[in-house]
Order: sequence, then structure tokens, then C-alpha cells
Amino acid sequence: MKTLALILALLFVDSPIPKSDKVKPKFEGSWKLIKYKYSLNDELSEVPAFMSYIKNITPTHFTWCSYNPENGSVVGTGGGTYAFNKEYYIEKTDYWYPSGSGIPGTETSFEYSFKGKQWTIKGYIKSLALNPKTGEFSEIDSTYMMEVWQRLDNPRQ
Repeated sequence: MKTLALILALLFVDSPIPKSDKVKPKFEGSWKLIKYKYSLNDELSEVPAFMSYIKNITPTHFTWCSYNPENGSVVGTGGGTYAFNKEYYIEKTDYWYPSGSGIPGTETSFEYSFKGKQWTIKGYIKSLALNPKTGEFSEIDSTYMMEVWQRLDNPRQ
């Protein structure tokens, strides 16, 4: 009887059933921007062929890069840490290029949804202005944004 109890105890201690804090979020992986709009009134637009936007998400960080796939020139990049809950995906931007935007250090919350291999985020991004007297950025407005990202398949799998 003691042996059976010991075996059952070991099964529960080293159970292969994933624990809730170890569940991999759906947005971990690599994504390509396929549609966007940056106004409540605009229709979704497809990303033009001369631009490519890639976002990579790890368990704790995100990075994105926009570049011209024809010549490889980088147009912009940024990244930082993120968090999420049932309603929002929240990015805290640690770095941004081109510099001078005031975006590093800001936090942006997006509503999110998944449909198949697509991930949609929408929310308001801050527009910042540099105060030439103080050298500090202040929020002057916010802009509605909606982006649709397509999961990139891993060719090695």
C-alpha cells in the first residue's frame, strides 16, 4: 500500500500536464504584418510589396523590424518587454529606431484576437512632441491603430 501511495505521489509531482503559468501564449513566434490602418475612418490596407514588417515574440520580449525586401535597407525597428491578460496585449517599448521619437519608455495596450494563423491588435498609440525648452517629450494626441499579423511557419519543423 505504501508503494502505491509513493508511486501516485511521484506521478503528481512530475506530471507532464502543463501548469497554467507554463502555457505558451499564442503570440509567441514570428509574425509578418499583412494589413493595417492608422485611423478609425480608414479601411484596412495591405502592406506594399516594397516594405516588410516582421515581429518576433519570445516568452518575455518582442522586437519588430521594417525593411525593404528588395535591397535589405532597414527603415525602422523597436522592441521591449510585453505582458498580456484576457483582454489586452501590452507592449513596453525599450528601444526605437529612428531615434528621437520619445517612444522608448512608453507602454501601449492593445485589444487582441486570434483567427487561425492571424493575430489582430487594435488600440490607440501615443503621438509625442519634443518640448524644445525642456528637452522632454509630452503626449499631444493619440492615433487609432489596427494591425493584422500572419504567423510565419517554421520551415525547420
